[in-house]
Amino acid sequence: MHPGQIRTTVRRKIAADPTSTALLLAAPSAFELWPGVRRIADVGGRVVVETDLPSARPAAATVRALPPRRTPTSYVTRFDWVGPGLPATTGQLTLDYAAGSDGAISTDATLVLECELTETSAVDGPALRAMAAAFLVNLGRAAELRSRAA
Repeated sequence: MHPGQIRTTVRRKIAADPTSTALLLAAPSAFELWPGVRRIADVGGRVVVETDLPSARPAAATVRALPPRRTPTSYVTRFDWVGPGLPATTGQLTLDYAAGSDGAISTDATLVLECELTETSAVDGPALRAMAAAFLVNLGRAAELRSRAA
């Protein structure tokens, strides 16, 4: 593994409006949208989670996630996590309004993660990118199912 600061950006179009997608992020179950994460406890404004890493080694982390904030053209949520063996990471998820293929409102989701990899980090850049992409797939599926049910 190569230590150092990395920035990971993943994007996905979601066939649901940004408002309903942002509501999913405000729910306590939002943490389970991250692949392999299980919510363990709430402590001091942070959430303690356990996750299965690609290295098949479970890891615990504390996560602070701010509620989505509305801007004139999008919803933005910021979060960070830290844990033993994990790179300290900050993230931002932006849900922009976009036109869907059928003319309906859809969402352009952009997830940006910034972290400092160390020699002891349990994940590397490609693993982090894969987990971020899987998160957007899970978020997209949940938002699209919710949209169809409405």
